[in-house]
This record gives sequence, structure tokens and C-alpha cells, in this order.
Amino acid sequence: MIWAILLLLIGGVLIAALFTYIVNKKILKKNIQSFLDIRKQTTLSQLNNFLATIGRGQQADLEKKLVDAGIYNQKLAKYYLPAKFATLLITGLIIALTNMELTNKGLVGALCLIAILVVPDMFLDLKKKAVAKKTSRQLPYMLDMMAVCIQTGMTIEASLGYLSKELMAFDKDLCYHIRKTADAAKVQGLEKALYDFGDRLPTPEVQSFIFTLIQNLQYGTSIANVLSSLAEDMRKMHVLAMEEKIGKLSAKMSIPLILLIMFPIVILILAPGIMQMSLDIVN
Repeated sequence: MIWAILLLLIGGVLIAALFTYIVNKKILKKNIQSFLDIRKQTTLSQLNNFLATIGRGQQADLEKKLVDAGIYNQKLAKYYLPAKFATLLITGLIIALTNMELTNKGLVGALCLIAILVVPDMFLDLKKKAVAKKTSRQLPYMLDMMAVCIQTGMTIEASLGYLSKELMAFDKDLCYHIRKTADAAKVQGLEKALYDFGDRLPTPEVQSFIFTLIQNLQYGTSIANVLSSLAEDMRKMHVLAMEEKIGKLSAKMSIPLILLIMFPIVILILAPGIMQMSLDIVN
């Protein structure tokens, strides 16, 4: 009887010890996992803050560059430089791990460095020129609609506000600039907003439009008919520019005509005679 009681006590102690060990192990594992999750969140937060602070001094310039290129999500500006550096780092690691000679690695690394750092900026510059050109080409249609709005009794500020909503389906780039001009006119005044519009799109068409509106603000001249005439003049200028390009096309086509057609024809004409002369000399 005593031995049975002792065995039961020993078994109970062992079971309690085993249960305590299992519970403590689960608690320890849970604590370790919680610590790792907190550490992971802290590391990710620090990394995110680090990436967000890279190039903060140039963020305004990057935002302006993206807006000029037709990319209107300003949150992308703070990730532009970090994305460049991250791509450069990953590319460098890939090149370092490849089985190439050191000279080839240096050459490939230099080419990748130029491509990663220069090509995105070149693309944004080309996109900026394309957006400015497209917006200037669509400006006469906006002038016609603005003239109609003014003829119905709207003010210039009201017509800009109305067109900033209606132009979304027509041209998102022109709509963005008109909306920004209309919003700035409510805070800074119409004249300052128009000058800012001219700074964003420094094209002859936009400058003519701005000077026309500023003249109306200063001298109070009739604006509806002037806007219609200005739109017609812009269309004529576009037609003249297109005719000039067509006129230059014949001169530009002469270079491939000479290189790709005349030289092969000359070779085909002279080749049989040259071959026959060579055979006669050999014989």
C-alpha cells in the first residue's frame, strides 16, 4: 500500500513537472516569436523611414519633374531615388556573383550604372517634352470651350473651374494643369496662377493664352472673340508646322535613297564587268 502511494506521488510529480515544462516551453516559444515579430516590425519601420528620407532634400524637384512628365502621384517622388539605389545594389550583387572576368564585370557594372542613373532621367525629360507638345496641341479646343463658357456669362475663374472637371475625358494632362490653375487662382489670384501655368508649360501656345488673359485682366477687353481667334491662329500654326515637316521630308529621304538604293544599283551594274575583267586578267 505504501509503495502504491509512493508510486502515485512520484507519477504525479513527474506529470506535473512534464506539464510545467511543456507550458513553459510554449510560453518561451511565444515570447521568442513575439520578440522576433517586434524586431521585424522595428527593422521594417527603420528601413522604410530610411528609404523615405533618402533624397528628401530633392523631393520637391523630383515631384516637379514627375508632374512635368505627366506622373501626378506625388507620393512616388520619395521612392524614386531609393528605387534607383536599390536597383543599383541588386544589379551590383548579381554582377559580383556571376562567373565573369574582372574586366568584364567592371565594364558591365559601368554600363549598368549609367543605365540605372541616367536612363530614368532621360525618359522623364523626353516624357516632359511629349506632354508639353501634346498639351499645346490640345489647347485650341480648350480655348473654344472657354470662349463658349464666357459667352454664356461665366467669369474667367468660373470657366476654368468648370473646364477643370469637363476636360478629364478629353485630356488628363491639360485637365490637371487647368485644375491646378483654377485652384491656385482661388488662393493666389488669377494672374499669379496664370504665370505659374506658363512656368509649368513654357510653350508658345500657352504663353499666348496667358498673355491674352492677363491683357483682359489689365485692360478689360472682350475676351470671348479673342479666345476664338487665338484658337484659330493656333490651328493655323500647327498646320504650317506640319507642312514644314512634310516639306523637309523629301530632303531627309534622299539620304536613305542614296545609301540603300543607289549604291546597291551601282554595285549590281559594275559587279559583272569587274568580275569579267578579273577573269580575263587571271587567264
